[in-house]
Amino acid sequence: MLTRLFKMEIAENRIFGLDVLRFFAIFMVLLGHSMILAPAAIKKSVNYFLYDGVAVFFVLSGFLIGGIVIKILNQSKATWIGLFDFWKRRWMRTLPVYFVVLTYLLVYTLWIYPQNFPEQWYRFLYFSQNIFGHQRPGFFAEAWSLSIEEWFYLSVPFFFFTALIFLKSSVKKTIFLISLVIIALVTWYRYYLYHQLPIPLNPSPNEITHLRNLLMTDIEYQVIPRLDAIMYGVLAAFFAYYFPNWWNNKWNFILLLVGVFLLYETKFNMGKSYGAFNTIWNPSIKSIAVFLMLPFLSNLKRGFGIYTRWITFFSLISYSMYLVNLNVVTISIIKHTIHGIYSSKKFVPGEYWMIDFGLYWILTIAISFVLYQLIEVPFMKMRDKKRS
Repeated sequence: MLTRLFKMEIAENRIFGLDVLRFFAIFMVLLGHSMILAPAAIKKSVNYFLYDGVAVFFVLSGFLIGGIVIKILNQSKATWIGLFDFWKRRWMRTLPVYFVVLTYLLVYTLWIYPQNFPEQWYRFLYFSQNIFGHQRPGFFAEAWSLSIEEWFYLSVPFFFFTALIFLKSSVKKTIFLISLVIIALVTWYRYYLYHQLPIPLNPSPNEITHLRNLLMTDIEYQVIPRLDAIMYGVLAAFFAYYFPNWWNNKWNFILLLVGVFLLYETKFNMGKSYGAFNTIWNPSIKSIAVFLMLPFLSNLKRGFGIYTRWITFFSLISYSMYLVNLNVVTISIIKHTIHGIYSSKKFVPGEYWMIDFGLYWILTIAISFVLYQLIEVPFMKMRDKKRS
């Protein structure tokens, strides 16, 4: 058991550029959550460098899963058996460790902190906690993005397979048209939701705060308004598969620079506001920025030896890190167990906040590594063994 735990296998076909993107995304998420443990002055300084890591994850996920679906549909005829096989393989990758963490949080909350136990806890079992609704669940809050990804895995491949089974159209045309239609419909839906909100002509500061909260709960953290981000990744996979000469072009470094510039613009010049542009179009621009970075990064096959191996390490355990860093490490271990604070929702950093901050990173990495080795890896091997 111990030998298996400390022996980390890294596949030879891993793409280092995508590991860099995944590392950047998870580092932004973890750094943002770690600010709960830092004083206000530190938080203010760090917030200047923070970026929406989840937005990067969405496009990257769409690129990887879209690539898998496109290969499946080009290698064999679309069938219901093929669709169910895709779902089974995807869920063997994402669900086991998710349910382990969810079970821990449910048992821990019911036993230690019962007043915070979610009344509709069962919705987390099938990812419906934020598919519709007007509030973001406080319990296991970071699972909002997992719901978006899981509903994408369920719905979008279903559309692809169904269209190919019944309409008999070409794979290339089907993938492209459905991707464009979903992007257009989701963008329109954000436009529709935004204009349903009670937006005052000259809002007061309190009204602006309230409106920003509405924008987050009714649009930003809901499933349907964010599906287009993953679809941009699928569209990237489409171009990578069908137009390899363009995708592998040596001038793609320029697209990388344009993508980085757009990310900068969305952070500093298209940032948080209650305006229509920020709510409706800023998510699209973020996705397009990551889209433009993918041609260069997906062709960056190798790192730079031992000096960059740690990027691959963090990339491998990034899913478990996302699951445990906030509610498991920050809330249940540091806030509740170490400090014994249950009465207040907010954590007020003390004089020795750096110890908590260090523990946050050490525990997040250690717990995630164990979950990856003992849960994620065995289920992935089981999945791959069944196919072979």
